[in-house]
Parts: sequence; structure tokens; C-alpha cells
Amino acid sequence: MMLPSRYVLVAVLLCQMTTLLANEPVFNLTRITDGVYVIFGPTEPQTRENRGFRNNVGIVLTDEGVVVIDPGGSAWAGEMVVERISEISSEPIIAIFNTHAHGDHWMGNEGIKRSYPDAVIYAHPVAKRRIEGADGEQWLELVEQSTQGAGGNRKVVPPDKTLDDNAKVLFGSTGFHVHYAGAAHTDNDLMVELVDQRVLFTGDIVRNGMIGIIEEDGSFKGNIAAIDKILNDQFSFYIPGHGPAGGSAVPASYRRYLNAVVSTVEELFEEDLADFEMKPKVLEAVSEFSNWKNYDDLVGQHVSQVYLEIEADSF
Repeated sequence: MMLPSRYVLVAVLLCQMTTLLANEPVFNLTRITDGVYVIFGPTEPQTRENRGFRNNVGIVLTDEGVVVIDPGGSAWAGEMVVERISEISSEPIIAIFNTHAHGDHWMGNEGIKRSYPDAVIYAHPVAKRRIEGADGEQWLELVEQSTQGAGGNRKVVPPDKTLDDNAKVLFGSTGFHVHYAGAAHTDNDLMVELVDQRVLFTGDIVRNGMIGIIEEDGSFKGNIAAIDKILNDQFSFYIPGHGPAGGSAVPASYRRYLNAVVSTVEELFEEDLADFEMKPKVLEAVSEFSNWKNYDDLVGQHVSQVYLEIEADSF
């Protein structure tokens, strides 16, 4: 006897749900210093297997409650962050910082707001505008497709309030200092400093072990200048948007990659080479990063982007 189609559909959905639960990814907390933790994301793109989670999530315990920096790339990721936090604190999540408008850093807003609807989300004004606009809907669709629905997002949850350069926010006795670098990885990157601990959450201005994109509204030279500033400030811990955290060697290594691309392209630009002719020499200049994620995919693109930046500056 054949089952009605609606029962077949229910059976398929139950089977898919069981498979997802059986393969639930586990991401653990890593203690950085007193009251500061990170959940380190994988280096793979957002997929069904990782449920859309791929970035580093910062967690800070304060007198007033818990503050989260970049809650992940899906509603599932946000809910996972809530679960991990429950292992170290019974206090509510009171605030979220979104370092920029890329969905892998803010789509966890929805998952956290499901448990803590009063949590206040902060971002740069441009990031807020982008997330509220077409970018937010595009990210919602992208994560739905890339995770085959496993990310669990239902809607865009944008930032509530905006912060610009040098803004200071206090939660109990814990102070946060916001740094805006201008055009760098994007044109809306915030870096969040935990003042007393000298910990800096860099967002994607710094990556470690993974080469990242520079958006058209960003700037290679701007990204280098931003790293120069935070190196000069000599923080104790740098938490990159992706990859392992550490001391000054973390931002210094990514700066070395960016500077090698820019300086080599500038030199070859003066020799009147076309961008496609530059790639072999640029690859030689950045060969120490050949084991970094996205190396094969992005170096050529970076050569072309830097060429265009230099060309624009020459007019």
C-alpha cells in the first residue's frame, strides 16, 4: 500500500532532521584570559556540515552580563553560542558587536535574540545600513542555499545601535573601546578593544592562516595602515576574524602578506607590466603563505585589485 504524499514528505523531513542531529558539529570554548573566551570557527566556507558557522566568536563576561563579538554566520551558530556560554555563566547576553556587514559575522544575531531579545546589537552605521538593506536579504538567501537550510535562519536581524571611531561603551566595570579604520577589509569594519585586558577583536582586518577578500569598498593600503596602528598600540592578545589568536605575530603576519602583494605590484606597475603578467612574481613574493587557506583562489584576484587601486591613485 502506498503512503499519501504528505506522509512521505514528513518521513523525509524527519529523516533529514535525524541526520542533522546525528552529525551535530561541536565547537568548544577556549579561554584567552580572565573572563574572555573565544569559539574558534572552522576555515571551510559555510556548509551544511558546519551549519553556517565559520568565524571566531568573542565572549566577554562582565558585571552586567555577557557580551558577544560576532555571534556567527547562522541562527544555529547564535544558538550554539548561547549554549556554550551557559557552560561558564548563568548571566544573560546583554550586548552583541557585529564587526562588519559580512553575514558570517552577524547572522548569529537571530539565534541569540531568540533567547535574549533584549540584547543590544552594535555595529558601524554603514554596516547597519547594509544589513538592513539588500545585503542582509542576499546573505539570508546565500546561507540558506550554502547550508541547505541547516543554518536555521528565518529573517534578517540587523544591529540596533551604531558606533563610530573612538566610541566607548561600559558594561558594569568592563570598558569597550571601538576603533574604526576607514576603508580596510570593507568600508565598515569595527575593531573592538577590551580595555582592561588589552585584548583586541580585529574582525576580518586580521586573519591568521587564511587569506581573505578585500571588498571593492575596502582598501589594501587601508588594511595595512589599520594593522600598523594596532601593532603600534601593542595589545596583549589579538583575536582575528578567522584563525588562531595570539600576540603581535598574528597581525604582523597578515600585514606581511598584504604588504608583499602591494609592494610587488607597485614595483611591477612602474615597469609597465599588466596585472596578469605580475602574478608569477607576486606568488614568489608571498610564497611563505602558500599553506594558508584560499591562497590559490585569492592571490590572483588580489593582484588585479591592487593594480586597480594603484592605477586609480595615479590619476
